[in-house]
Amino acid sequence: MYKYTPQLFRSFWQQERSKSRALPFVIILVTAVLVVMLKLVQPEPPVKAKEEKSWTVQTHRLIGGAKSPQLELYGSVESPYTATITSIIDADVISLEVNEGQRVNSGQQLVLLDDTDARLSLDDKQSSVAELEALITSEKNRYENDLAALKLEKSLLALAEKKLAREEKTSKSNLTSQASFDTQKEALNKQKLALNSRQLSITDHPARLAQLEARLSRSRALAEQAQIDLARATVTAPFDGIILKTLVSPGERVRPGEALLDMYATDRIELRAQLPQKFIGLIKDSITQQHNFQATVKTGNGIQVVTLDRISGSIADRGNGVDGLFKLDSDAADLLTIGDTLEMTLGLPAIDDVFSVPVSSIYGTNRLYRVENERLVAVNAEIMGRQYSAGRQFVLVRSDSLKPGDEIITTQLPLAVSGLKVEVRNQTTSNTEISQQVPGNHP
Repeated sequence: MYKYTPQLFRSFWQQERSKSRALPFVIILVTAVLVVMLKLVQPEPPVKAKEEKSWTVQTHRLIGGAKSPQLELYGSVESPYTATITSIIDADVISLEVNEGQRVNSGQQLVLLDDTDARLSLDDKQSSVAELEALITSEKNRYENDLAALKLEKSLLALAEKKLAREEKTSKSNLTSQASFDTQKEALNKQKLALNSRQLSITDHPARLAQLEARLSRSRALAEQAQIDLARATVTAPFDGIILKTLVSPGERVRPGEALLDMYATDRIELRAQLPQKFIGLIKDSITQQHNFQATVKTGNGIQVVTLDRISGSIADRGNGVDGLFKLDSDAADLLTIGDTLEMTLGLPAIDDVFSVPVSSIYGTNRLYRVENERLVAVNAEIMGRQYSAGRQFVLVRSDSLKPGDEIITTQLPLAVSGLKVEVRNQTTSNTEISQQVPGNHP
């Protein structure tokens, strides 16, 4: 067919060249032929193989050993020795010797009250004591006098009995009148009454003396109380502390029990933090085994270490756990203010066979990805706790599929699945160095 094409073309050209309308058609035909010929002789382009995409990730190398979980808490600064100093007497306030926020020493004068009423009361009680002491002396003298008079009374009684006996003999002989006999008999009876009265006075002496001595003891107690009240006109600090608030001013009248000021002891500062309910059993068991729990506290003056002193005996007001009370040393207590809320990190007993990984390594609730031969392998792990260091959060995990030295990705990939190809590009700081910075690691 192709061999006849030039002849047909020449014949067609000879017949139609004289016609001007044939020229465009010829040009189009020639162009089409040339395009077909070029297409037929063009070589096939090489096919480029499609490459698998690789995702850039960072990894964390696992380090074995026991590690201590940590709890992040918020502690409130308080003092069990917070006292409200009250007035003991009814008096006017003469002067207020301290101001709010001032540090005071034990025995230092805080408030001066008018002691006029207290002094008058003391004088009255002391007068009662002196009066009763005089009555007791008088009673003792009376007792000695009664003892001496008793002998005379007995002697007079004997004389009256003899005289009556003589009078009776003479009366029978009609030597004396009946009136004289009756007079002697009356004198004898009077003497017996006097003797009985004297004897009763002697017998009642111990009771009278005991009564007076009891009244004296009471008066002395009242006088001593008045003396104490007089001394309490000068109100002093019961311990070393800081004044929280002053509640009175000079010129005010205060009554017994009325508050003068509030203060707290600087050597009795504690931190109260609520412990999660699920850890209470573990903490109590560890305390029974003499395990000391320590926590680090962030303050404006740096990190302070506190020790768990005891656990509250009741559920906290918010009902989500039990309060733990942490003891501070005296130096740290001076840096804190009552009512402050501070961040705390409490270390729990160490757990064996766990690994510490950055929180960014966790996918979902408990899934991690290990890098093997530049591929991801999903691993489900048990979450055992958390750790905190330098503003970073780490998670303690446990799994039979993990071993020391495994590389766990820390980059959150949007479509992470097992088998995904990755390229590891870690920062300059080695994974080992990062792991060793985490507190509570015990390789």
